[in-house]
Amino acid sequence: MPENSKKKNVIFEWFMRCFMVIVIYTVRIFLFVAYRPKVTFTGNSVKSPRLKSPAVIIVNHTSMLDPLMMLAIFFHHRSIVVAKDQIEDPHFSWALTRVNCVIPCDRFNLDTEWALLAKRELEKGNSVIIFPEGKCRYDGLLNEFKTGFAFLARSTGASVLSVALDGIYKFGHRTQVVVGELEKIERVKGIPSSVHLTERSEHFRQKIWALKRQALNLPQTDLPTAENTPAEEVAN
Repeated sequence: MPENSKKKNVIFEWFMRCFMVIVIYTVRIFLFVAYRPKVTFTGNSVKSPRLKSPAVIIVNHTSMLDPLMMLAIFFHHRSIVVAKDQIEDPHFSWALTRVNCVIPCDRFNLDTEWALLAKRELEKGNSVIIFPEGKCRYDGLLNEFKTGFAFLARSTGASVLSVALDGIYKFGHRTQVVVGELEKIERVKGIPSSVHLTERSEHFRQKIWALKRQALNLPQTDLPTAENTPAEEVAN
């Protein structure tokens, strides 16, 4: 590649990264002004979005704005797991490939690379935000939680922080964010069994369900286990 072309590419990338910094701060301000998130801390282990130590932050998923809201609230020292197909989508790739907080995950195939990247982020002192459902659900229930977050927390010793969003993004409505307690998944030698990881995932699924009901200001009700939760009906 000619020297002039290399210099132009370097200048272009520098400009784009500077532009992305402006976009990030602009989006954050917009979210706080438009939806005025109210963050409620329910326990004693977490009293601020500025966590004292890196954690695996798990969240329910009901809107495409959920990841932006989580990044806006937990603004410092955090990374987020994003579907690889979204990163590769030309509509989003220009932005997602130029921010340093995105961890790609192939949700359609067996993928372990994301866990290695997430482990490095935790080791650097950055929390990792994960949506264990893997996709949005709009009927009020929760999908089965994939076990990747439990494996990551158990293998690294990082605490799990459960967070619930009411998923309502309307002008005039304050988006409710309810933060639970930090919780450890016992770290032991050897490869964790799938049964244990599934049990832990279901435990946190039920925990986030209770937090979500609180975020929506609804009475507490039982959530069917993942295997007994009906699939979401897709509107024609």
